[in-house]
Amino acid sequence: MTVRVLLVDDHTLVRQAVAQMLDMHPALSIAGQAGSVAEGRQLLQSQRILDGHGAHTVLVVDVSMPDGSGLALAREARRASSQVGIVVLTMHADDTTLLDALDAGASALVRKSSPAEEVVSAVLRAAESPLTFSAAGLAEALRRRSEPKQTPLTVRETEVLELLAEGSSVAQVGKTLYMSESTVKTHIAKIYDKLGVHNRAGAVMTAVRMGLVGDTGSPR
Repeated sequence: MTVRVLLVDDHTLVRQAVAQMLDMHPALSIAGQAGSVAEGRQLLQSQRILDGHGAHTVLVVDVSMPDGSGLALAREARRASSQVGIVVLTMHADDTTLLDALDAGASALVRKSSPAEEVVSAVLRAAESPLTFSAAGLAEALRRRSEPKQTPLTVRETEVLELLAEGSSVAQVGKTLYMSESTVKTHIAKIYDKLGVHNRAGAVMTAVRMGLVGDTGSPR
């Protein structure tokens, strides 16, 4: 059974080179090409992928395109069909892109710097097992994502922030922690700088969102 490949990449030369490489394999056939997210969506519609079809079809899509992200197109294709294979072909080598591809429902992520046989292999695997994700460095990226985020604040800065979150004034913070008001203000300035905020409310909201303190100012 020949696998139909739908190729979406805004770089014409890259897209044509990949198409030629894949088309040389006897089990693969280029069924359509597109140079943008909008054109890619039209291609998916014309191939009835968005109607739920997709058996023996693989979408090979780039991430960064002028009119949006190829991952949005991948997510749309996966929502419509559990049968279509989806290979994200990208120049990016960061954890965020890899994990976003996984979350979008892709079958594989392959970097454009990879050998030709690796790209072909990913397409063939995607056609056979569209819901199984594979990518170099996946285990390490998942481990890094699961690691607890380290607080950017020192112990003393965290103590100051907790008291601010409880509504304490600068004078009250100093009295509680046995510091001068000028020292408290120095800590507050460092807290604002590290959290990227400009006032107490912003610092408290950011700290709650990051899990540094609870909603009432209590440490987590």
